[in-house]
Amino acid sequence: MSEASLNGSGKVGFLGGTLISVLNGITFEGVVETVFYTILGTMVSFGVSWLLKYFLKNHSKKDS
Repeated sequence: MSEASLNGSGKVGFLGGTLISVLNGITFEGVVETVFYTILGTMVSFGVSWLLKYFLKNHSKKDS
């Protein structure tokens, strides 16, 4: 774009085209994959936090 600015309908067209092109790239399989990895990441994060808490708690009892 040059120094000229977009008018109101030009901005709407630009944003609408961008939104449509982004939404066109979203597939059902992609959404399912994202949900799966979100759940998996949450479970792994919880498990690691729980194990660290467990080991640190037991380690501090042995030092006392």
